[in-house]
Amino acid sequence: MEYSKHLRIAIVALLFTLSACGGGSQGAGSNGLTPVAPRSLTPKDTLGGIPTSSIGILLTDAPPRIGNLSPSAINIGIDSVAVVSNGVVTTLASYPTPYVVNVLAAQTDPSSIGIGSVFNGFYQQLQFVVDVKSSGVVANGVTYPLDFLANAETQSTVGAGSTTQTTSVSPGTVAMTITAPFTVGDNPAEDVIADFNALESIAQQSDGSLVVRPTLFAVPTVEAGKIAGTVLSPSGTPVYGATVVAFDSSGNVANTVDTDTDGTFTMHTIIGGTYHVIVFNNYTTASGQQLSASGQSSTEWMVNGPTVNVTAGATTQAGTIQD
Repeated sequence: MEYSKHLRIAIVALLFTLSACGGGSQGAGSNGLTPVAPRSLTPKDTLGGIPTSSIGILLTDAPPRIGNLSPSAINIGIDSVAVVSNGVVTTLASYPTPYVVNVLAAQTDPSSIGIGSVFNGFYQQLQFVVDVKSSGVVANGVTYPLDFLANAETQSTVGAGSTTQTTSVSPGTVAMTITAPFTVGDNPAEDVIADFNALESIAQQSDGSLVVRPTLFAVPTVEAGKIAGTVLSPSGTPVYGATVVAFDSSGNVANTVDTDTDGTFTMHTIIGGTYHVIVFNNYTTASGQQLSASGQSSTEWMVNGPTVNVTAGATTQAGTIQD
């Protein structure tokens, strides 16, 4: 997917997708809800000549496994989106009624969920305020409500989600705050793309209910790239449901994804740089879901993959990884 810094269109129905990515803007019918156009904020006063720049926030996701469900939509109801600098929250957009985004439909065309002008400078975080009642997973015509966990520690095998904090704002609303530093101004991040990683975020409980321990990853769109590859057994059998993780040179988790039925995977929302790819045959997500691969020959719970150099705006091929 090519991330364009000029992508500033009104929003589609969102994720929490955090995952399952998919097509572009949706109207009523795709998820049964009519989206409300986002309100673009007017540029702020420069206050003594301090310059401002326009910035847009995009939301995306990748297809997840959620227990025994095959989701047709993963809807996240957005009340507002903001940027945070040194604890100061600047709202980019807010909605009179929740803007519902189907993150499952934002894989190749991320949804724009907030455009506004902010003071040039360094920002540490993005914040999404979510309306719980308008959020849910649709599968086989049934909408499953989402129980968002506030202040919950990540249970991820690799610590995915440790940079995302979820807090209660008011009855029925929560704030998802992702630490993802970026600069506006001399080194402009005209758009920032956030991945609601539903694979990590959503878990199905034994009674069929769904809990959410939000896990998001975010990077400036002009610096974002992807990693694609295939996981096969030595005999050529596709390995399905293996969890693929990209670690940066400092050992931090850049993003995660699971393999499809043909063994392929595409991991997006990764800043350009060098990454070590590792495949996990057994894995626990941030929300506590236990995942196991099928089709592999290896008896190991993890398999080393290649080191790859990701280029912004391009898809880096990791090739075939034997499992």
